[in-house]
Parts: sequence; structure tokens; C-alpha cells
Amino acid sequence: MTCFPIKKAILWLSISSLVYTIGCATVKIREGVFSPHDKNYRITIPEAGKGWEPIQTDKADLTLWNKQYKAMIVVISSDIENKGFSLEILSRHLFLGMAGKKIVSMDPVLLDDQSALHTILEGEMDNCRLMIDSYVIRIEDKVYDLVCWAPFSLFDHIQGDFEHMARSFQDIRK
Repeated sequence: MTCFPIKKAILWLSISSLVYTIGCATVKIREGVFSPHDKNYRITIPEAGKGWEPIQTDKADLTLWNKQYKAMIVVISSDIENKGFSLEILSRHLFLGMAGKKIVSMDPVLLDDQSALHTILEGEMDNCRLMIDSYVIRIEDKVYDLVCWAPFSLFDHIQGDFEHMARSFQDIRK
């Protein structure tokens, strides 16, 4: 299946006002846990052997690519100056540039006792139907975007990995 290759995925991220490029530095993951040294969170990545490979991108804290399912998981943390933005507005910002958007579900949830918005969306990019699963978490002046997408027909194969990963999110400032 050639639908939505990695370069298109990174291009889609740039359309969402984030600029990503593949680089050569390595991502630090220890015993299945990603905890960037300059951020205040940690998250457990999918088990080794499930096909997820970390790739280096600019601006994302963590990007995982699954070649078999043409799927990507991205974790982005950013500062937010306007605390008046709702989680819904922050979530909708993730989907700019998508055609034929249809929200399947949008529900408030708690991740590590923090308010978050969980959105599942169908959309189209370059004639490829995609399913996108996202969590947007705001803690004080930080926003954490956890986003996963895959071609529509392959999404069910990877959604459990993403859900497990999202549920492992921990704010380490506590």
C-alpha cells in the first residue's frame, strides 16, 4: 500500500503550522519510556516488536513510524501564551489542511488526572482516507498533543498501541 507515505505525513504536519524535517539525531528512550530531559512528562511507547520505529523530527518531542501500517504517532509539547484557548480549539488546530473532515467522537477525558480532549476524526489527504486519533492536554502554560494516524483501512491495527501510549502519559511536576 502506497497511500500516505512518510514524506506526506511530515508534510501534513507542516500544514498544521508545525515544520518537521527528518534529521539524524537519535531519540532517547529508556526501558520503553520516553522522558525528554527538558520537558515535564514521560510516556511509555509501544512494545518493541510491534513495528514502531522512532524517527527524528524537528519540533516534535517524539515521532514513531510504523512502516507496515503506514502509521505515525507524534508527541508535541509547546508553550501556550493565550490560556483562553479551549481544548476544542487547540484540538481543531491539529486538523488544519485536512479535506472531508468528519469528527467521529470528541470527548473530555482525564489523563494522569489532567483534563484532556480525546478526538477521533476521519479525513482525507492526497486522496487517501485517514483515521486520526488525538489527545490534547493543557497543564498550566503547556499544551501536549498526542496524535496518531493511519490509512482508514489499517487504523484498527494500531489504535490499541496509541491508546495504551496515551493512557501512560504522566506529568512529572507533581
